[in-house]
Amino acid sequence: MKTKETKESKQSQQNVKEVAKEGYSETISREDVKDSPFTIITIDGKSFGTMGDYRVTQEGTLKEIKKQLKTITWNRIIQVIMLLDEMKKNLKTNKK
Repeated sequence: MKTKETKESKQSQQNVKEVAKEGYSETISREDVKDSPFTIITIDGKSFGTMGDYRVTQEGTLKEIKKQLKTITWNRIIQVIMLLDEMKKNLKTNKK
């Protein structure tokens, strides 16, 4: 049995192909911050800082994020302590 393709279905197929191409066009890079537990992830030119699976900064340029993560503040210290506690709790729950 032959199926009849309509102009609308062809357009839908083209849209799906375009979306699929766009989805793979992202460039992702990771850069460890020397002497720290942080990693900077850059996706299509937008960077943010992470610690393990947790995001610790807002988006910004690579230079801005690197400066933020190298600057030791009380807020950053508290943030790291809270993240370590959260990671510890997750380890305990995963072992059960």
